[in-house]
Amino acid sequence: MLEDFTSPKHKWVEMNDPVMGGKSTGTFQVDKANHVGVFHGSVEIVSFLKAPGFIKAETTKGESWPDASSCEGLRFTLRSSTPNYKGFRVSFGSKRPPDAFPYTYGFKSNMHLDDSKDFQTIRLPFDEFTDKWDAGTGDAVVTCAENKEYCPDQNDKKDLYSIALWGEGVEGKVDLEIQSISAYGCQSIDDETTNISSSSSSTDSIESEMELEEASSGGSDAITIEDFSAPEMNWKTMNDPVMGGRSKSSVEINDGVAQFRGTCAIVPFLHAPGFITMVTGGFFSRKETFPDVSNCRGLALTLRSSVDYEGYFVSFGTDRVPGGRHASGYKSHLALPNSDDFAEIEIPFSDFSSKWDEGTGKTTVTCQEDSQYCPTLDNLRNMKTLSFWGEGVEGDVALDVKRIGAYGCASGAVEAAASLRQEDSGIYINWPATMSILVVVVLAVLATKRHTSRDYPNYVQVYSHSNLEELEAKHIDALGDDIETVQSSFNDSSICELTSNDSFAADDVGKILVEAWDM
Repeated sequence: MLEDFTSPKHKWVEMNDPVMGGKSTGTFQVDKANHVGVFHGSVEIVSFLKAPGFIKAETTKGESWPDASSCEGLRFTLRSSTPNYKGFRVSFGSKRPPDAFPYTYGFKSNMHLDDSKDFQTIRLPFDEFTDKWDAGTGDAVVTCAENKEYCPDQNDKKDLYSIALWGEGVEGKVDLEIQSISAYGCQSIDDETTNISSSSSSTDSIESEMELEEASSGGSDAITIEDFSAPEMNWKTMNDPVMGGRSKSSVEINDGVAQFRGTCAIVPFLHAPGFITMVTGGFFSRKETFPDVSNCRGLALTLRSSVDYEGYFVSFGTDRVPGGRHASGYKSHLALPNSDDFAEIEIPFSDFSSKWDEGTGKTTVTCQEDSQYCPTLDNLRNMKTLSFWGEGVEGDVALDVKRIGAYGCASGAVEAAASLRQEDSGIYINWPATMSILVVVVLAVLATKRHTSRDYPNYVQVYSHSNLEELEAKHIDALGDDIETVQSSFNDSSICELTSNDSFAADDVGKILVEAWDM
């Protein structure tokens, strides 16, 4: 990735032809709400030239860029309200021919858009760029195909210097909203590496694993996320007993198949079915490495169910719906018949939504109905966690999974708009889901009011990312002799175990839990 406007790394500056007597006007700004760079303006006639001028948005010259020397070209994910404008151009680099005007530099290419106001992906091969272009119109004078002398070489692609978007040489309105700029068709510099980067930092990786797989396989349209014939991720189960339910499950990997077995049972205090999950990433698990699937169309699953069950779901990501409470991630229903045969199921990312019912798992507002609930680019570039669910339907679950992948990766471009959620390195903790469980525990405990600990287990586990030393000072002392033992582990995955005697009241448990949640 060269530039992602969910979190842009470069400074963009807009410049117009008034510096040479023209009247064109333009602006460039980052729309933080929609995560796009907005380039807007109008190309007008330069009076003394009696010809159209230019507007351009360019990154600061000489900024650091990842090495693109092994790639085939530049890729732009964007949309335009003026897609028929014929003066869109892109340039990069600092080189210029010996006879060029002093103020011109870089390799330039025309950029033609489809006649659509939706997001689209434009690929510009490096061999369509030339540094022999007309300073007045921006048109190529000698193309790279006509004379290799004017083509970008390895050094030019290794250090891009700057990237500029132009409206040039054609009078008219200019409008672009750019989601991202990347390089495509990249070959591995080292057979042992899985990323192309300008340093050892993964944040400088310019190309996803999809691009490497596509290049090495001659243009593959699919990415493997997990193949259970040789699994790389750590899978475990999590069930509703953490919120007072009675569901249970297990996962085992045998003969290239992950076998997810269990029972989704009624949660007594809810009087409704709970859930079971088979999950990687998430609660106090190691941080898993997910491939970038942001240029794919959806998930491709190879699986089967040996029982009739209507409550299968699949989810990924950690985003929480704006204004929501506890549910996190993007979820979609899995319709699976009872069969001895494995099925190949493709689920478009547009079928996933972050607006789903926390009790049933069912989508309440789809991605198609409101794009704010569609998967974001950030969550597609790194899913962080992925789960299979038995949820909201009482019954036995028997799901076999062979492979998890993404499809449509050589041709697809996913649209997404929502907030970027940063993630710390190290152990990954799914805080929205953690808080969800915690609040359910609080509500369950407080609902019983002043019942004593004879009605409850002899300890309550509190998952909190806060420093529980402050919690202990505030509330544990206030409970006095009601607490026999307090054991705390003060770190980023803290578990506080509260062991009580007969006079330890539920309200006191709730007081501690609520404080842990608020901190």
